[in-house]
Amino acid sequence: VCIVGLGLIGGSYAKGLTKKGYEVYGVDKNLKTIEYAKENGMIVDGYLDASCCLNFVDLVVICLYPNDVIPFIKENLNHFKDAQVITDVCGIKTSFVYKAAALSGEATYLSHHPMAGKEKIGIEYADSNIFNGANYLITPIEGTPSSAIKLLETIANDLEFGRITVITPERHDKMIGFTSQLTHAIAVSLVNSDHDEETRSFIGDSYRDLTRIAMINEKLWSELFLENKQELLSHIENFEAELDILK
Repeated sequence: VCIVGLGLIGGSYAKGLTKKGYEVYGVDKNLKTIEYAKENGMIVDGYLDASCCLNFVDLVVICLYPNDVIPFIKENLNHFKDAQVITDVCGIKTSFVYKAAALSGEATYLSHHPMAGKEKIGIEYADSNIFNGANYLITPIEGTPSSAIKLLETIANDLEFGRITVITPERHDKMIGFTSQLTHAIAVSLVNSDHDEETRSFIGDSYRDLTRIAMINEKLWSELFLENKQELLSHIENFEAELDILK
């Protein structure tokens, strides 16, 4: 397995798959991140240049931001191999998966989404336990071979995810727009609507539960919001309508 992008999710995949006996290699633009992964036994070896390992692995897991996936594939077109499965962990799908599949040649591009994470970023926070019992979404397109789906299902089981769901990219974006993106939008809006300096003295479990996800990675979530704009706007409008009724 080659994991491209050794951040929180990529590092957690590396840690969990290595623990299960997979031969894991890492690619990252930060040498210190690669050294950290090697020193902590997460990977067999790591590279700054993906071409060093793409041509001999069976599975490539792209753990980059959505807008970086297509440029990465284009840059490495000559290094993917036949019968290889390429996947990503992005929180949106329809904006790039069809193009990614068309570019992948004889390799199979099959996207998935691990519904797990933390409010932290970086390999230092990697922890494969975040996957335990979490939802795992696989988003095949027309023509995706069943063997590729079975491979990702095996990865999900080995990482101890809970429910595995196979859905279209379109269905994924509609549902994630509601369960993930809308909830983040609400949390940020709630925190930003606070104009009282003494709020901290009045916080209880209700506020903590509602605002836990408000500290978001603004670069990543801006991409997720904008690339799934129509679905998210629809969900926001439905929420506004319900809030108006309550008001």
